[in-house]
Amino acid sequence: MESVQICSKDGSPGLYIDGEKTVPILYGLSDIPASNSNTAQAQRNIRLFAQQGISLVTADTGLHLGWHKTEPFEVEPLREEIAGVLDANPEAGVLLRLHLNPPYWWLRDYPEETVSYEGIPGIDDGESVRLIRCDAQRHLRVSLASRKWKKEAGEILAEFCRQVRNTQEGRHVAGIQVACGIYGEWHQWGCDCSKPMQERFREMLREKYGTDEALRKAWGQPEVTIDRAPFRPSTKRPGEDGCFRDPVKGRDTMDAQSCIQLVPAEDILYFCRIVKENWDRPILTGAFYGYFLGTGGDNMVIGGHLQVDLLYRNRELVDFLCGPFPYMENRDAHGVPMSRGLLESTRLRGMLWLTEMDQHPVGTEEYVGGDPAKRDETVAQLRRNILLPVLAGMGCWYYDHRIIPSLIRQDSRNSSAGSIFRKKGWWDQPDLLREIGKLQRLAERYALRPYRPAADVLIVYDTESYFARSKVNEEEYALHEAVGRTGAAYDCVYLKELEIAEMGRYRCVIFPNAFLLTPQQREKIRRRVEGKQVIWLYAPGFSDGKTLEEGHIAAVTGMKVKRIGPESAYRTKGCLPACRVETELRYDPLFAIDDAEAEPVAYYEKSGACAAARKGDQWYFALPRITAPIAGEIFRLAGVHRYCDAGDPVLAGAGLVAVNTPSGGERVIALRNGKRVSCVLPPFTTAVFDAETGERVL
Repeated sequence: MESVQICSKDGSPGLYIDGEKTVPILYGLSDIPASNSNTAQAQRNIRLFAQQGISLVTADTGLHLGWHKTEPFEVEPLREEIAGVLDANPEAGVLLRLHLNPPYWWLRDYPEETVSYEGIPGIDDGESVRLIRCDAQRHLRVSLASRKWKKEAGEILAEFCRQVRNTQEGRHVAGIQVACGIYGEWHQWGCDCSKPMQERFREMLREKYGTDEALRKAWGQPEVTIDRAPFRPSTKRPGEDGCFRDPVKGRDTMDAQSCIQLVPAEDILYFCRIVKENWDRPILTGAFYGYFLGTGGDNMVIGGHLQVDLLYRNRELVDFLCGPFPYMENRDAHGVPMSRGLLESTRLRGMLWLTEMDQHPVGTEEYVGGDPAKRDETVAQLRRNILLPVLAGMGCWYYDHRIIPSLIRQDSRNSSAGSIFRKKGWWDQPDLLREIGKLQRLAERYALRPYRPAADVLIVYDTESYFARSKVNEEEYALHEAVGRTGAAYDCVYLKELEIAEMGRYRCVIFPNAFLLTPQQREKIRRRVEGKQVIWLYAPGFSDGKTLEEGHIAAVTGMKVKRIGPESAYRTKGCLPACRVETELRYDPLFAIDDAEAEPVAYYEKSGACAAARKGDQWYFALPRITAPIAGEIFRLAGVHRYCDAGDPVLAGAGLVAVNTPSGGERVIALRNGKRVSCVLPPFTTAVFDAETGERVL
């Protein structure tokens, strides 16, 4: 391979190898010892996937294997992981997941560079044969803010690149995925209050405020100084107004949490730059990052990925981001599939996203290769989960991993399911390989063309709102369930991409968590969504970055509101379908619409106050849960195209339409060009159609 690049010249971030556009679908080896590239199982599956047209392989290794205390860096243990792939398929390209963790002896020698879990040292449980074992259990781990670690790991990374780049193995390296943090996914190990993190915090304060006087004004603390500013990132500190942090009184915690979030993104840029500067030809660099949906909850400000914009703005250093699915929905045959990353934002920024397809065949915890009686369910979910990123103009890899031991019954027929030492491949069943081959050929037929998006509903998320709250009450699964069951195609972007989003094709825009909006942001949003139906949820703009006021909500929605006591349910009326909507989450503060000029569309069940209203093309639901009938009616008024009205999730894009139905039955698929396709689908089916002709292609 002379050149591997990401180029956005056909509407999506295409993968180009030696100038030729290539489908970004890979086979993925995991980090467990049984999946090392030189094991019999790994070699067999590399060959089997090559037979289906997939010759790109992810392999897993770490700097610690050659990072010695008294001897020079030894590249051979890392190089052999690439060599094992090539032994199985000499034509393979390798995306190397390279863990940057220091060796255990280094952690013991430099305890001041390790994580302090809010003042408590990490547990020294000894070095494991599996590098990332116990990562989330407050064990002895390097602080991601450690300058010493970054310097030494960076020097060794540079040496690795120089020693490998012109070897036989190096010429097959398509890219390097830098990895650290929990499971190599750049999540903070915990709430790190170590000396290195506090040093970075004070640097950040100096960069942000410049002087002690500016810091005192921002924090409302007349005695504070940058050099002695307290570091209080804990999520346990309550909000000053219910779950909301006062922009002044809570600013010290918000800044501390912002620092915690900034560090992993800075690390990724640092190590990606080293790879770029020390490889003598273009290869890809990237990382696990950009996790959003299904990530973190109240811990989002500690372990989340809220600085993705920093990576987007440094596109010359980072070619791709990657991550798994949100597991709850994507492992449920009846669920609405979701992507953990916001793929449309990534596409708009010209960066490739690779989804880790780590959902095993149904029943693998009981049977090798999955339960034969549930093969239809496996195939339907396989198609659904692979096509979700592909139809969004992105890529993925089939990750051959293990089952979590707690999910396996003692009488399981698959004794290797939970083992890191014994392994039976997830995908090496002939019928599953045939299905994987079909998906690959379908991708080669459609994904290599200029990309055509299909969504006309846009969901806009904000990362900054997490710092403005002490408690995260996100109804994200309920929202995607509601939108997904309407039969419409939808995109998700971060608020910062609203400025460059292709607004001409959207008919309805939803803001689930726009709780922190400055007056300038309010004006930009108003300009970008003009003429569209807009749905606001809960407390849009309650914080303007300076104060918390109900009047800010009115400035966003155009509707006056008042505070009310706790409520958990509302009933719709008027122009919306009659239904009762309930949530188990508690919202504090909670609001009701108090505007004579607004049209009430729902009332709280307990107090009778207005829970949702419409004013012009603005819809405001103060209790932030909507259902598919509610979303469907608003979409109808907006002119949103609906491919199917049976409640089945629909994926559309790249010239394809995929309908996933667990129940089966008669279906009518309405294409955008007016054609209608009638068919009878069996239960547990993902049926795929050409978006222009209506031809059933899978």
